[in-house]
Amino acid sequence: MSFFCIHCRSEIDPRYKACPHCGEAVTDFLRKYLETPIDGKYQILSRLGVGGMGEVYKALHIHLNSIRVIKLMRANIASDAGAHDRFLREARLATRISHPNVAALYDFSTLDDTARYMVWEYIEGINLHELIAQRGPLSPRYAATIAIQALLGLDAVHRAGIVHRDVSPENIMIARSEDGEEHVKIIDLGIAKQGNGEDDNKTKTGMFVGKWKYCSPEHLGMLGENERIDGRADLYSFGIVLYEMLTGVPPFQADTPHKYLMLHASERPRALREVNPSTTASPALEALIFKALEKDRANRFTTAREFSKALEELLPSLDDTPGAPAPLASEAELTFEPTRISRPQQDEVATVFTKSGPAGAETVKTLSGGRTPVDDRELVKVQPAESRPAAVNRGPIVKWLVAAGVAVAMTGGAGMWMRHKSDVAPADLPAVASQSIVTPAAQGHVGINAYPWGEVTKIHNIDTGEDFELKAPLVTPAPIDLAPGHYEITLSNPQFRHPQSGKVEVKAGVEEQVDVHFSDPNRAELPRFEGSTQ
Repeated sequence: MSFFCIHCRSEIDPRYKACPHCGEAVTDFLRKYLETPIDGKYQILSRLGVGGMGEVYKALHIHLNSIRVIKLMRANIASDAGAHDRFLREARLATRISHPNVAALYDFSTLDDTARYMVWEYIEGINLHELIAQRGPLSPRYAATIAIQALLGLDAVHRAGIVHRDVSPENIMIARSEDGEEHVKIIDLGIAKQGNGEDDNKTKTGMFVGKWKYCSPEHLGMLGENERIDGRADLYSFGIVLYEMLTGVPPFQADTPHKYLMLHASERPRALREVNPSTTASPALEALIFKALEKDRANRFTTAREFSKALEELLPSLDDTPGAPAPLASEAELTFEPTRISRPQQDEVATVFTKSGPAGAETVKTLSGGRTPVDDRELVKVQPAESRPAAVNRGPIVKWLVAAGVAVAMTGGAGMWMRHKSDVAPADLPAVASQSIVTPAAQGHVGINAYPWGEVTKIHNIDTGEDFELKAPLVTPAPIDLAPGHYEITLSNPQFRHPQSGKVEVKAGVEEQVDVHFSDPNRAELPRFEGSTQ
């Protein structure tokens, strides 16, 4: 039986540990399920990420003809009680939340080899980290619009009795619906915590798991005796995210966990215009951000909904002009150097995305020679709460930091990657339009669909006789933006001998759709349910 690499689609020997053409790993899971639907209903389409504890896949629900994301925990990891409990806790917490601004969990099950998996909503879009990397600082009005939706999602998480604990740009997705409207989704409950004390054993160890740039003082142990982390910790983290949306850089940058402890515990963020003089944020908007960034949580917004309403009231008065990228650090600032806008070499990066397995979320660059993980999550052991001062002032904090034993070990959190991004063009090249949030006026948007699924192998411009360059695999459902003209789009599916084509006329600013069938969907075998006599 033929076996095709999940990445480059080359036919290879399934006994290989990696594809000889592109270097993509071939796992036991792929050998078993690449051609055989998981539980008889989920057909694997592509792999979105690989972590130390599991893998994340884009899959087709073959009975519903709907795209899903499958998050797999490997069998050898699932046997570990701690890892299993954390994976199961993520699923149970997710079932408490039903909100349009929070990613939805659809299914949870165990395979024959004891590997466990979750089935999540598939989000076609871009995360906030990638958006800022591509476009630089956002306009105050656009940033506030995104923030309002994200905060409503956080409010739903908090109302379910959950503290997210990993609010960051990577975990805020921006998707575009069929009518062109943008929707924001909060993702990744992998390290979320119940706010009622049921998970206190997870915090009594004194371990912090999260991203240093976005952690709150409470995350680092700045709590009084018998106090627990609540939703206000997420609001501090979101304040950092909103600061970064407007300036292009987070308020605090350091090169060691100890320095991050100092900054989050005692340093006030610099004014937005001091970090980036080109920002057009108003003093009123800056005041809201600084309120969210108060060290004492009693001085922050009480709820995410309160923060959202404050932004809504301010929205009509906000400027719609984005600032330029923040200036690079001077020599005196090298220790706390601001994040630079990424400018990858043209021949270096083919894909940039946020991946995750049950083990963690990482930013991954698909290079010509393979995948290189980059992760800013770390694990640090802090002093027990009862021996820490409740007050947040520099003197006691410095003493506490000196006394605390800071043991650092790199680790993946518990992330989740919710969508596939076919490619991100280098900054000095025109970006592939399907990856941008706003469709350029000179182009049209085309949605490519196939039954049961297909990979786009060729987009031919009939008018010019030229072929559109595909920089990365494009698997249906596949949105793409093209210049006006007549096109023939060809798709293939390794389960069918012959490719299929469809033609479309693209008009500027107009959405079109191409549908091709490798088999007749009207003759597809219907699923059998328990108790059915048919």
